[in-house]
Amino acid sequence: MRIICCLLLLSTLPLNAQTPTDTEQYQGFSGYWLKNNRAEAFAIATPYPRIIAFRLKGGENPLHVNRNYEYFGIRTWFFEPTQNSQSGMPALQPATAERTGKRSLRLVAAPDDSSGLQLTMEITLDAENPVLTIRHGLKNMRNEKRRIAAWALNVIRPDHGVGVTPWRTDQRRTFLIWPDTNPNEVGIHLGPKALAMDYRILPQNRWQKIGTDSNAGWIAYIWNETALKSTVAHVANAEYPEGGGTVTMFNSTSEVFDGNPRFGEIENVGPLSDLMPGNTLWMEQELQLISGIEGDDPERWVEVLNAE
Repeated sequence: MRIICCLLLLSTLPLNAQTPTDTEQYQGFSGYWLKNNRAEAFAIATPYPRIIAFRLKGGENPLHVNRNYEYFGIRTWFFEPTQNSQSGMPALQPATAERTGKRSLRLVAAPDDSSGLQLTMEITLDAENPVLTIRHGLKNMRNEKRRIAAWALNVIRPDHGVGVTPWRTDQRRTFLIWPDTNPNEVGIHLGPKALAMDYRILPQNRWQKIGTDSNAGWIAYIWNETALKSTVAHVANAEYPEGGGTVTMFNSTSEVFDGNPRFGEIENVGPLSDLMPGNTLWMEQELQLISGIEGDDPERWVEVLNAE
């Protein structure tokens, strides 16, 4: 096993698209429900573009929601080619919302001058299954070529869940660990098949972050015998940022944000790509809710979720 320390650091609108007028309320936010017979998702355009709920019908929302900071729901950041002070800025601009179908929505954020990027999120709930697809788009607003990677951060409630992802399917296995994270902490699981983080256990320091270069493409959050599985297709032989990590996990204490509620994250990273002026880099993410995840064994969970 290699251990690597890393620093924390064009789509057209369909003809039937329309500005939605069916705004509703969820957790104090105004937004839009996407529903089928098995699941429902809630997205907002302001103050920022986010998906702040994805749950089984009548079930519990695993996503963290908070009005005191921007780290909530599902958001889009980027690497260039490492994390920098502009990484989160495109996702901090207000957006417009457009219905592109009965269960689909398009959020287009205002251009962010500091990063030179404009964020689009195209969100679609499957007609029958508890599957949510998000296309994260980052448009290059500058007159020069950029090299960036898209980064989907799924902010989860840390009170009673565990993050899990499989190692690579070949013989190579890379464990990424960020500074101030102790790999021997009780909440970190390094098994033969699975890398896991128990969010129920507070980090020894203010926060912890781990990851790996898994080629399986998915990472999941398990709580109450339910999984939120997040998948971004792995691209073979591509260059990935910050040590090659394709999936990462983050856990915090309340000290990180001045006593505000703590949160966790399961994160998917896309490959670094050259982005020409005026073009858009797209990354597609699939979120799936899976019930009947029994026990408390990350090794068994990986076997079950690989089969899904």
